[in-house]
This record gives sequence, structure tokens and C-alpha cells, in this order.
Amino acid sequence: MSDRGRNRRPARSTKATPPKATPAGPDASTEDEVTDATAAAEEAGADETAEEVSADATEADAAESDAESDAESDAESDAAGDEPAESEDEPEKSGKSKKSKEPAPLTKAEVRAAARVAARKAANRRKVGAAIAGTLIVLLAIGGALAGVWYFGDRADQKKTECKPPAESSYPPLLGGFDKRLATEPKVEAGGTDRVGVRNVKVLIQGKCKTVKPGDTIVVNYIGATYKDGKVFDSSWTRKQTFPVQVGMAEQNQQPQVIEGWDRGLVGVKVGSRVILDIPAKEAYGDTPQQQGAPAGDLRFYVDVLDIQAPDPSGGLNVGGN
Repeated sequence: MSDRGRNRRPARSTKATPPKATPAGPDASTEDEVTDATAAAEEAGADETAEEVSADATEADAAESDAESDAESDAESDAAGDEPAESEDEPEKSGKSKKSKEPAPLTKAEVRAAARVAARKAANRRKVGAAIAGTLIVLLAIGGALAGVWYFGDRADQKKTECKPPAESSYPPLLGGFDKRLATEPKVEAGGTDRVGVRNVKVLIQGKCKTVKPGDTIVVNYIGATYKDGKVFDSSWTRKQTFPVQVGMAEQNQQPQVIEGWDRGLVGVKVGSRVILDIPAKEAYGDTPQQQGAPAGDLRFYVDVLDIQAPDPSGGLNVGGN
């Protein structure tokens, strides 16, 4: 028994209580016998109770000792086996997870079925690719045919007539491919109060034919006006007669046939163009003209370059009588 058991459960006394003395009387002997018997029974019961108490205490001490031993052994085993148990469980779990992730091997029938599916998909892809390629080839063929028709048909016809004299003469005489606006007289606007410092050429309609070179004789329609107020002093439109003139003579060290602003300003302009030619007074008739009827000061001209006359080998309109 452990010390704790002894301290917690002290042994009960087994001494019998002495019987009380009774007074002597007439039935004293009988009463003495009854008293003795009662005392004996009480003594026997006390002995049995003491034995039972002692046995219960012994069993309780033994159970408590066993419980303490079991608790100590459990604590030691837990301290010694916690970490290994966890380390053993983890590999087991990881092994199970690896096994669960690994796919089951395919049977021969499954392998053959998968191969057939892959073959069908590849065949379908080839069919789609062939269809797309065929469509592209057809579209390219159609596009090429249309381009050929345009290049050898409409474009060829356009080239035949572009910059060529018209079949019928009219005023103004426009070459093939010219902008139709050249058939309409331009609207004159004043230049403003500022003076023209240097000659300026502004293109209103860009032509597509040859470029005027020094020494070329060109055929033009024109309107002349004073720069400041836009007052018209001359116009081929009014006479309905084009004007042929040779330009670029000064660049060839020859005497210009027209005012310097025209002689230098129209070189480099393409046939089929309409330009505004602003000329300072020094390149026109001056501020005090010596020529009778000539306009004074800065001038503005609207000029349509319609053609280049022979000796240009490209030919052109016959404007000798215009």
C-alpha cells in the first residue's frame, strides 16, 4: 500500500465497548445473560466490519497505485514515441497520395481506341486545312483575274487616252484624263493689302501629265487681276481663246517673251494643273508701267496649263490659230 493510502484512510478501532453495569434486581441473572449475548454479538459484528474496512482500503490502495503506474508509463511512452509516430504516418500518407495520383495503366483495347480517335482528329484537321487552302487559292485566282482585267483593260484604255488630245475640239480644249474643273472658269479673289515680296506659285489642281521645262511652248488659259483688289484686267476665258507662250527663256540666256514672273514662274508646273501665280511689281510691269494700258503694282494670275506644243515630241494641241 502506498504512503498516501495510509495517510488518507486511518484504521478504525476494533475494541468492543464494555457493557454498562445494570443494577442488581430480582431478575439479575437473566438480564446478565442477555447483556452478555448482546455484547458478544456486537463484538463479532465489530470484528467483521473492521475486516471489511481493511480489505476495502487495501483494494483502493492497490487500484490507486496501479493507476499511478499506468499514468507514468503512458507519459513516458508518449514522450518517447510522439515524433517517430508522426514521421511514420507522414511517409505512409505521402505514399498513399502518390499511389492515388498515378493513373492506372491502359489496356490494349483502350490504347487502340485512343489511337483511332487521334487518327480521326488528324484527318479532320487535314480536311479543314485543305478546304481553307482551296478557298484561298480560289480567292487569289479571282483577285488576279480582276487585277488583270483592270490592268490590261480599263487601265490600258485610260493610258491610251491620258494626256492625249480629245477626238472633238471644244473650249477649253482638255486632254484625256484632265480634272473636269478645268472646264470651268475660276473665281478670282483679291490677295489683300500686303505686297507680294517674292514670286509665289500655289497649286489648286495638280496635273498628271508632263512637266514644263525651260524653252517649252505651253498652251494656257488665264485670268489676270491686280493683287490688292482682285480687279480683272485680262482673261482668255472672256475671249474663249487659249494662249500659247514659250517660257523659261531667261534660264537659257534668251530674251523672255512674257513678263519675268510668267517666264520663271510656270517652269516646273505639270500639264493639267491650275495654279495661282502671285507676282511682285518688279517681275511684272512695275509700279509705274511704261507700257500703255498695263496694270501697275503686284499682280495675281490664275493659269491653267493645258498642253505643251511642238517641238515637244509628245505632240499636243494645235493651237496655232488660237
